[in-house]
Amino acid sequence: MRIPALLQAVLVIVIAYLILDNAFPPVLPLTLLIQYMLITVVGVLLYFSFDDDRWAEFLSPIQAVLRNDNQWLLRGFFLVAIPVLVGWVTFQMVKPSLDSPIELRQVHPAPPSSLNVFNKKYDLTKLENPIRAEVIEKYPTDKDGAMQVYNDGVLAGRDVYYQNCFYCHGDLLDGTGHFADGFTNPLPINFQDVGTIAQLQEAFLFWRISTGGPGLPKEGTPWNSAMPVWHEYLNEDDIWNVITFLYDYVGQVPRIWDQKQSKIASAIKDDLVSKRATMMGKELYDLRCTVCHGDQGMADGVAAERMYPKPRDFTLGLFKYKTTPGSLPASDDDLFNTIKHGLMATGMPGWSSLLSDEQIKSLIPVLKGFDIASTWPPEDADDDAFDDDGRYTKDDFISITEREPFEGAVDYTPESLTRGKEVFDKACKECHGATGRGNITSGKRLEDDWGFRIWPRDLTKAWTYRVSEVADADPVKARSQTIQRIYERLSIGITGTPMPAHRAVEEGNKDPISLDDRWHVANYVYSLRKTAGPLPGESNVLSASKVTSLPTDVNSELWDQAKPVTFRLVPNIIKGERHFTPLSDAVTVRSVYNKDKIVFLLEVDDRTDSRPGEEVSEGIQDGNLTMYPDALAVQFPKQDAYETSPVVVKPLYRHGDKKHETTIWYWNAGSIEPEKKSMSVLIDANGPDQKLKFRESGDMSAAGSWTHGQWKVMFTRPRISNDGNDVIFDEGQFIPISFANWDGSNGEVGSKHTLTTWYWLVLPPETNWTKVAGIPLGIALFIFLAGLMLVKSQRKLAKE
Repeated sequence: MRIPALLQAVLVIVIAYLILDNAFPPVLPLTLLIQYMLITVVGVLLYFSFDDDRWAEFLSPIQAVLRNDNQWLLRGFFLVAIPVLVGWVTFQMVKPSLDSPIELRQVHPAPPSSLNVFNKKYDLTKLENPIRAEVIEKYPTDKDGAMQVYNDGVLAGRDVYYQNCFYCHGDLLDGTGHFADGFTNPLPINFQDVGTIAQLQEAFLFWRISTGGPGLPKEGTPWNSAMPVWHEYLNEDDIWNVITFLYDYVGQVPRIWDQKQSKIASAIKDDLVSKRATMMGKELYDLRCTVCHGDQGMADGVAAERMYPKPRDFTLGLFKYKTTPGSLPASDDDLFNTIKHGLMATGMPGWSSLLSDEQIKSLIPVLKGFDIASTWPPEDADDDAFDDDGRYTKDDFISITEREPFEGAVDYTPESLTRGKEVFDKACKECHGATGRGNITSGKRLEDDWGFRIWPRDLTKAWTYRVSEVADADPVKARSQTIQRIYERLSIGITGTPMPAHRAVEEGNKDPISLDDRWHVANYVYSLRKTAGPLPGESNVLSASKVTSLPTDVNSELWDQAKPVTFRLVPNIIKGERHFTPLSDAVTVRSVYNKDKIVFLLEVDDRTDSRPGEEVSEGIQDGNLTMYPDALAVQFPKQDAYETSPVVVKPLYRHGDKKHETTIWYWNAGSIEPEKKSMSVLIDANGPDQKLKFRESGDMSAAGSWTHGQWKVMFTRPRISNDGNDVIFDEGQFIPISFANWDGSNGEVGSKHTLTTWYWLVLPPETNWTKVAGIPLGIALFIFLAGLMLVKSQRKLAKE
């Protein structure tokens, strides 16, 4: 059946809209979308008007609606609907918007023709990976020798990757490392995506890795890339090794123009991918797990030293997150689920995307085989079945099937929360603090069974729960299941840590916390998330609120007028003393302003009041770390160092660069012994390699207070400053803003600290509702009147 001409036109326009609105991430700006749609409409009209018969067919149903008496209802609908639609589109264009500027960039910018690093000049048009070149040359005549060269390169590259790269790019090389969510534009590259390194020559990777984010050309901006300039940390061999490892891990080959060489590289890849798809047991463990957990399961892999929390040591047979009651070992299902789904907020990924269920199951006997504490052997195991280190050498390990019962659940009610807080204050507050932020009040320094310093969980941050958080489309169901898991953790405890079981381990003993009270506490712990700020990643814009009276201290009720936004803190892994084991993970920010000044409130959960000499903090201080004063900072570009249109231009996000300088508002908590008051100072920066310039005076003031595991610091400054070409806080202007935090008890000082990437600050302009409402209404009225005139003229023609 032939589709009528008018319906054809409508379908083309609708399909074009759907493609333009959904197929081009990020979403096209509304103005650009409208331009493209107008071009589409004009093109459709031109197509149908080229032929008289086709044009007549196109106009026929339109003329029928305009002229015929029996079409009055449809005619009236269009007379109203079209002006309303145009008015709505116009309103969307003229209304004030707090959407951040669109930051378009070229994903794979063209590399330069040459590169100067390692005191050499490389011709990138001819540069080849020397490892791959040697392998391809040897492979036809000496396959074993070629594969030895290849495997040596891959293993060396693996070590480089896991000591430097996996924190962002992830254990699975999919761009989801445990710091990845702190980098928003761009996210760390997903090497598993066939549209990334599989489409590139290795010379391109050598250029990008060597020069990092600062080495990108202009078309690669705006770029908040955290990619370090790796030629400052690695040598040439390291970079070629890690490139070889990347391609090997994801089962891809680079773009090679020589067809013969490409076939050899592809043959090697196909053979390895085929073997790894069926790899099981210890061979699979050696390939995927040793970098963290070590060859013998002792948590001494090449990546382990730079991780917090530490990888699991399998030799004691202890697993923190299990579902079996009391002192029973973890079940096979516990081990399977941990491997398959991973542990949130740690370096342990979920392996379901890379390994089959059968492969995961094959790893369980391997983990049990590392045990030297006789956790898994059967009770009647012979002595000669153990090796000299106490490891059981057979594979008939016991398997636990019992599970902690879920009984006596208590409804989530205000009464339950009240009772839960009463029990929490008696049983949990010494470790988790009065507000659940993990600020130890007992004065006890906590360690796990492996001798590592650990900290109580900050219960207000649900995104850091390792296994308890459950996501579900039904919020009531998600809450119920999450509370069940919190109850389970309370009852069982966390094996190998100071977190005890709160149900009696031995039968007949009295429960430390009764059944009902455990449910009450679980309900209360769940409620603590409401005391935290919004989740990181919910917004990349901090919208300041205009007020008549500015707050004068960090606890002022006036702060309730400001909308909070939470930004992810990640460690400085870019320059200077690189940091891999942070404890602070987020900063919540509010801002208010009046006609003269702007004020910021920064809130950071910090388990200790780290001012040297503070009694409680000194008492639990890690003996391997020096305590420094806690500190916080806000960073802005200079007034002439950023642009928001026609393209976004921002400084490098850590201290800017020579062409794009920044100003840092810095606050330091001071110390008690020796006595040193808190301080605030303005700092000028023009690059991570350059010395910071501290101003002797300035018009910025700051004050802070630590209470119940949280620092609140308030910064105040005039909106317009005559000091140092600093940024002017105009209404309606999007201004780049970033933050930094120094956790003194974690040994953070100087370049060793956490920070955020660039986000946006905006002071919303006052809305001119006459303009915002008047323009759309005027245009809609004009189109309505034009429509009436068109109907009148068409009906007149019909009568003639």
